[in-house]
Amino acid sequence: MTNPVKAVTFAEVMVGVDGKTDIDCSNKGLTSLEGCPEKVKGNFNCSGNKLTTLEGAPKNIKGDFNCSGNLLTTLEGGPEEVKGDYDCSNNELKTLDHCPVFVMGDFSCAGNQLKTLQGEISSSKGTKPERCLEIVDGDFNCSGNVLTTLEGSPKIVGGDYDCSNNQLTSLENCAVVVAGDFSCNRNQIISLDGAPRKVAGNFDCSNNKLSTLKGSPKKVDGDYNCSGNELTSLKGAPEEVKAFDCSNNHLTSLKRAPEKVKGNFDCSLNQMTSLKGIPEKIKGDFNCSGNHLTTLECGLKKVGGDFICANNDVLLTEEQVRSAYEIKGTFKS
Repeated sequence: MTNPVKAVTFAEVMVGVDGKTDIDCSNKGLTSLEGCPEKVKGNFNCSGNKLTTLEGAPKNIKGDFNCSGNLLTTLEGGPEEVKGDYDCSNNELKTLDHCPVFVMGDFSCAGNQLKTLQGEISSSKGTKPERCLEIVDGDFNCSGNVLTTLEGSPKIVGGDYDCSNNQLTSLENCAVVVAGDFSCNRNQIISLDGAPRKVAGNFDCSNNKLSTLKGSPKKVDGDYNCSGNELTSLKGAPEEVKAFDCSNNHLTSLKRAPEKVKGNFDCSLNQMTSLKGIPEKIKGDFNCSGNHLTTLECGLKKVGGDFICANNDVLLTEEQVRSAYEIKGTFKS
């Protein structure tokens, strides 16, 4: 027979605390937020407790709200308005019902048990699923859940968007615009259809089950990582990226590779016999090691960084490489 958990309220532990400044009641063993001020002019941190409910939480918080690392299964009773970040990660949430519709800072629901980002809206006509979050001005992190769909996802994210480490097979219903980095790595995605149309930072779709890059945004302002998939072609790859990593796939050709690569280009650990299709200029390092290269014939003219070509079918010498291309960095074989 398990011993009952001793009730520990906010009022008992945080005696005399008002809401005129930040409130930090984290790691106090709280089981209840009973006794909290209704308004907090700064941040409110109740993380690392034993809360199973947010009943009693402040209704209006002018700073950040952090209820991570508790035992919450619902956000019911939580604040109605948060003007900073909202962190409900590492709980036992199965729904985002009762979360704010609009978050002015970052929003993290990572490390829960969410199967969907939708909530249920009740009316006289019954109950129907609806998007919980419309807009997130900062980062949106729903990684490490058990999501099989992105239905209910915010459509506009003002920072980074991270849906990695879920059970997604598709990016349908994803955000349309991501002003920061986009990461959907370590899922089971077979298609990039539905991916954001605009990504202002890095794009990471590595370690999925992609056989094609169709659906990718045409331009990614940061690095593009599609390594560790099942790609046999680069069709659909963006035209311009900062760095490009297509390593550890099943590629036999670099045709349809990005035309402009402003950083490193990594096509190692594939099945290529030639480098045809590679851009003319690579401003960073170039890594083609672990392939089946037997020739250097291709359109490449200049590499601004190192040239790495170890473990190919034919030993490529530094003299051969430097006579074929202009290499500014070191030769590694």
